[in-house]
Amino acid sequence: MNMLRKSVVLKLWLLMVALVLLILYFTGVLQTAKLKQLYYDQQLELLLSEAKHLSGSEDITGQNANMHLLYTLAGALKGNIMITDRQGNIVHCIGMGMEMQNVTGAKINVVGHHDLPWSKSDLQSIMQGETVSYRGAYHFLDTDVLTVAVPFYKDGQAAGTVMLSSPLAPIEERISALQKITLSAGLIGIALATILSLLLSRTLSRPLLKMYQSARSMAKGDYSRRVEVKSQDEIGLLAHSLNTLAAELQEKITALERLDQTRREFVANVSHELRTPLSIIQGYTEALMDGMAATEAERNKYLAETHEEILRLRRLVTEILDLRKIEAGGVELKRQPIDIEQLAGQVYGQFKALAEDKEVTASLDFAPGSYTVNADADRIRQVLINLLDNAVRATPAGGRVKVELLEYKDTVQVSVTDTGPGISAEEQPLIWERFYKVDKSRARTGGGTGLGLAIARQIIEAHGGTIGVSSKPGQGSSFYFTLPK
Repeated sequence: MNMLRKSVVLKLWLLMVALVLLILYFTGVLQTAKLKQLYYDQQLELLLSEAKHLSGSEDITGQNANMHLLYTLAGALKGNIMITDRQGNIVHCIGMGMEMQNVTGAKINVVGHHDLPWSKSDLQSIMQGETVSYRGAYHFLDTDVLTVAVPFYKDGQAAGTVMLSSPLAPIEERISALQKITLSAGLIGIALATILSLLLSRTLSRPLLKMYQSARSMAKGDYSRRVEVKSQDEIGLLAHSLNTLAAELQEKITALERLDQTRREFVANVSHELRTPLSIIQGYTEALMDGMAATEAERNKYLAETHEEILRLRRLVTEILDLRKIEAGGVELKRQPIDIEQLAGQVYGQFKALAEDKEVTASLDFAPGSYTVNADADRIRQVLINLLDNAVRATPAGGRVKVELLEYKDTVQVSVTDTGPGISAEEQPLIWERFYKVDKSRARTGGGTGLGLAIARQIIEAHGGTIGVSSKPGQGSSFYFTLPK
């Protein structure tokens, strides 16, 4: 039983053998029944024909009856011919080991004689012109017999009966021969089923075994193993699905590993971001306490630097808290009709001076249209500031930054395009994750904490919009977001 549960080959073999045996069994049964019925019909028709032929002979019960004809016909039929008078008394009985001729005086009646099937009612029916037939066992001869009886006439009146009987042994012999042939065909079918099951099972079990091995490898953390797909059937589809699953898992694991590495780097970066301003604040504070600032100008300088570092720490903490609130759904959006064109123009004006300082050409481009959306103005401003700040800082001197507005039927799209270094396809899905920074070599003063894009995504998605990026290394980047009207 355990072998049957574990072996596809054995299951397939048993199934095919069972199928062959069932087909042969039902075919044999139907063939046997059909052949028997066909033989019985043919034999009955033959006996009736011969019986009617004899009934038309002259003086069939007399002393001058053609005995040679009766013997010849009985031998041809390998059966028995019995002639009776009107009362059912046997006149002649020839064939099958029973020899009686001209025994009218003996008054041997056919009813009840040697287990013959005839009854008085049968005789009456025959005398009325009917044809009567029987098929069944004849115990006197220990065999099955087919018997027919017809009347014969003399002077226009029924004068007696002609009864012809034929043994059914020949049909049984033929059926037995057919059954032997069927059995031989069954054995050949089992042999063929065995060969076919082995071939099919190898075709089925090999890819299944390879898929099992691939799944085991995946369970152990190896996602590089692939199953060769050689067919387009269900097994081929399963193998293809398993390969796709392995590839997707490998990508997910790789992304998770990258993200985990990014978070570790973030911890180090945040530690540095916190430690550096705190060290500066501590140094300036100690300098003021020790009286190292000899003049009012030096004291003001120390205080200004301390204030700037405090603001930097505050921005860092605010970004982290904002992201947590937005992700937890704790920030309530203050939606109202706002003009994106006007809002984008304001943010663009704030960054135009920074762009000029970096020798970056900035432009604002929009087609005439309606750019009014129902949104939280402060949050959308935060997104625009983040995208423009990233674009200006990433663009080298001599480059360009463009803010573009487009109106669609149900949405408004804002895009910020730069001519910076671009982002690789591998990194594009990761830039929206918290703490991820594309340029890991940026100095503390040259970049943020890697939270800006994560916050921007959460804000846009909270408004029911979408945000994305189109970028190629060396060809710049285009960040865009859409908001429903």
